Amino acid sequence: MFEAAKREQLDPDRLSFTGCFQILKCRLPECNTTTPQSFQKWYETLLWEMSQEKIEPRRNRVNPRVVRQTLRKWPRKRAEHRSRPPLKKTFIETVVMRI
Repeated sequence: MFEAAKREQLDPDRLSFTGCFQILKCRLPECNTTTPQSFQKWYETLLWEMSQEKIEPRRNRVNPRVVRQTLRKWPRKRAEHRSRPPLKKTFIETVVMRI
């Protein structure tokens, strides 16, 4: 990908990785290494095909990234809720059972 981008005078990030990977998977069985000339021709064709896998630059984000506020049924616990005074009665003294 670097060589293909360098020939087109592009940043390598402007080439599609998955597109180049698919091209390489398809063209690898065709690789003929019997002579250096046939290998060089295959390599040049591969680089040309990879250089055609350009991706468009991303457009600017329309909406800013923000953390979504979740809706809660109950209000948040605050500092005044944490330090409650101790209870004056025990649990048994508080519960009244009627028959």
